[in-house]
Amino acid sequence: MSQLWLIFICLYLLAGCSEQQQGQAIPDMPRFAEQQLAKGRGIWMGTCRNCHLLGVSGAPAVTDSDAWAQRIGKGKPALYQSALNGIKGDDGNYRMPPRGGNGRLKDEEVRQAVDYMVAAVETLSSSN
Repeated sequence: MSQLWLIFICLYLLAGCSEQQQGQAIPDMPRFAEQQLAKGRGIWMGTCRNCHLLGVSGAPAVTDSDAWAQRIGKGKPALYQSALNGIKGDDGNYRMPPRGGNGRLKDEEVRQAVDYMVAAVETLSSSN
């Protein structure tokens, strides 16, 4: 019975994801030759993409250059801190969990993912 319940929950969650993605084009994420950005892409694809690819759960989508302009304008140290420590809403709950919810990531890996996201946002916005 517990396996049936688990399957039901998984299907429910998947249905919610598909609602978020309907009608949205999935961007082809850029690749970079620079080793740090290439590593960051792998981390981003494994962790950050879940919310930032299409803007799930209020996360700014990687294609939303307007939403990212203000964030990028604060500088990378501020972006690193947000990614490392998470972002809490006014209610005290995390809008973005620390390390994107992947507690296994080292600080350097989080910074690499942030560097990749900034480069990707800039590349995708310049191609539009």
